[in-house]
Amino acid sequence: MNCTKSDIIDIGSGITIEKRYIDGKLAGVAYWHDCPKGAHAGYTPIEGEHCNAGDGWQLVSDEPLTISPSLLCRACGHHGFIREGKWVTV
Repeated sequence: MNCTKSDIIDIGSGITIEKRYIDGKLAGVAYWHDCPKGAHAGYTPIEGEHCNAGDGWQLVSDEPLTISPSLLCRACGHHGFIREGKWVTV
């Protein structure tokens, strides 16, 4: 198994991400944002070989990155989507 990751990518609105690949396929996305309760980090697995359907996010497009559904910080309520490589606030 070959695991690689992208550089840190600024997708706007204070959100940064890092794409994580297994054997050349996008397996998940790590993300960070400034939260009033301290910096928040999360990880969204992508449905596919390493994540069963219903247990992760759907990959709509790797380039530019679009995943579904939205992401929610349970600590502060920061909520939005990654669409066409940008953060879209709800």
